[in-house]
Parts: sequence; C-alpha cells; structure tokens
Amino acid sequence: MRRGVCKLSVVLLKQLPLAMVLILSGCLPDPLDVNGLPVVKPQIVVSTQIIPDQSLIVFLTKTFGALNGSDDSDPEELLNQIAVDDATVTISGPGGTYELLALENGLYGGLIIPFEEGQEYELRVTSASLGEVKATTTVKPLVTFEDIKAELVFNGFDDTLAQITYRLSDALEQNWYMINVQQIERDELVDNLLNPRAFIRLLDDEAFNGETYQETFRVFPRDFIPGDTIAVSLSNVSKEYYDFINLRQENRFSFVEYLSEPVNYPSNVVGGKGFFNLYIPDVETFILEY
Repeated sequence: MRRGVCKLSVVLLKQLPLAMVLILSGCLPDPLDVNGLPVVKPQIVVSTQIIPDQSLIVFLTKTFGALNGSDDSDPEELLNQIAVDDATVTISGPGGTYELLALENGLYGGLIIPFEEGQEYELRVTSASLGEVKATTTVKPLVTFEDIKAELVFNGFDDTLAQITYRLSDALEQNWYMINVQQIERDELVDNLLNPRAFIRLLDDEAFNGETYQETFRVFPRDFIPGDTIAVSLSNVSKEYYDFINLRQENRFSFVEYLSEPVNYPSNVVGGKGFFNLYIPDVETFILEY
C-alpha cells in the first residue's frame, strides 16, 4: 500500500501545492543497506617503454575502483597503493629469455636487450598476489627526425607556448606515429611517470605515404618559460596502440582517469590490461628560448 501511495505522489507531483508535496514526501521508504555485492578482483595493468640504449622499462600497476582515488589524491601515495612490486617479469625473443630487475614503485627493467626490428617478443608477468599475465608484440622499425627545432612563442593571450617544427621521411608501408612533448623535471620521478598532461600528437601517413613530411605545431595547454627543458620524442607505433592512445586522449587531464582508464579500453595483455609495446623512440632534448 505504501508503495502505491508513493507512485501516486510522483504522478501528481506537478499538480499539487507545495504543502501537499511535503506531506507526500514522507511516504518515501528509508534507504536499504546493500550487502554482499561482488568485489571485482584487481588485474595487472602493463605499460612498457624502450629507452634508446635498448634497455626496457616495464611499469606494472593494478586496476582500482573509483572509490579508491580521486583527482585530489596524492600521486605518490596512490602509486604506493597500486604499484605491483611482487612480480617476476621476463622478456623472451629470438635471443633468449631475459629476467628484468625489480626497481621501485612497480618499475622493472635495467637490462640491455638486443631487440631486433620485425621480430616478435613475449612479455610474461607472474605476481604472487595477482597471478600471471602475458602479451606478445613485434618490434617496430625506428623512425627518426630528419630535422627538428623547438622554440618559445607568444600566442597573444598572455600564454607562452612551445612551438615544434620537424621533418621526417616516411616509409612506403602504412605507418602510425606518436609524438610526445614533456617537460623534464629533475628529481620528480613520480610526476614524470604519472603525467597525464604530457602532450601527445598522433598522425598517420595516409596523406604522405612514402614521402617527406614536415609540419609545425604548438604544445597546449602548457605555459612554458625561458630555460624550461623539454624532451620531444617520435615513435613508430602499431595501429592497435595508435587507436588505444587516440581513445584515451579525452581523459588525459584527469589524474585518476588516466591511471584507471586501461580498464575500459582495448588491450593486448592476456589476463590483464594495458599495452605491451616495443617501439624505439627518437628523443631530442631542448632548452626553450625565444
């Protein structure tokens, strides 16, 4: 009976005076406690990066819920909660199997591995607390800047931006490129590692396949000052990873969404999330001046 009165109050809500609405609102049932909701088991999230000297960095975190962090969370504290530090990480390829060294905060690496372009490699992660995940990928050919410069420009709206001009030679096969621009902060490992504000520019070679390509772009929304140091990297990436980064661009300014979003996006990791990539970036460093 109580349930029927409440339904009637909703239907007649717009026709009743305020006093009557207040009386009818008292029929609303008290909120019920909900118990026994299933808890989703965390999964391993994989991120990888080859450093130009051919050492590999693997960054392992675990998925987490919306209630476990917010944009007000302290980056270092959140990293301590989600970093996977109990794993054995190996890379297997034509030259054998290599076990990476456990560093800190979910980072594994420190080995020089002779990665060969066009060859397939397998990543295997075994964690005492989260189980095992694996992934395979092929090393992408290195593409380098033929020419590049970076400078400060004033945009007329009280902002000083970094402007990048570069040129590259595209190979005949279809390629997908990722250009990253990031300020280098000394002694800020966590901020550099978990930096959703790093600028990413994506492009495919549909319009310039097999030709020389040149362009100029400005880095938004970061406001730079003379003396700032930036690193600009060019990476030849797979179509799958290009699509993955393209999808996550919308959330790049939210710290928590940046970390948790691999849950909702494509992955090549069997049993986990994230992406296993083997691309060698061409990295150029600049001190910005007018």
